[in-house]
Amino acid sequence: MSFPDLPEGYDRHKDALAIVDPGASNPSGVALAIHQACTQVIHEGGNQQEDAAVRLMTTQLAFLVQGNSDLDPDEYRRLMDSCRARAAERRKAPKPATAPA
Repeated sequence: MSFPDLPEGYDRHKDALAIVDPGASNPSGVALAIHQACTQVIHEGGNQQEDAAVRLMTTQLAFLVQGNSDLDPDEYRRLMDSCRARAAERRKAPKPATAPA
């Protein structure tokens, strides 16, 4: 499924993992990734505030700008595990067929 304004094959969970491990250092790039992730969540009918990928990205952005984060290590680990599982699911999903040109 594709979404308006998102690159073909976009996967917010994969992006979240790339942002937090090894750790992105560009706040504007992380902010753009958060916007794209929120767009995908909205189009999927999800909740942006509860989405694991959005929360991981915002945690990294808060760190980059010295934001205050009370996210405990167990919750952080749960978010990482959730994103890893979802990213693996999307990698296994069949790719949609394209129409011949």
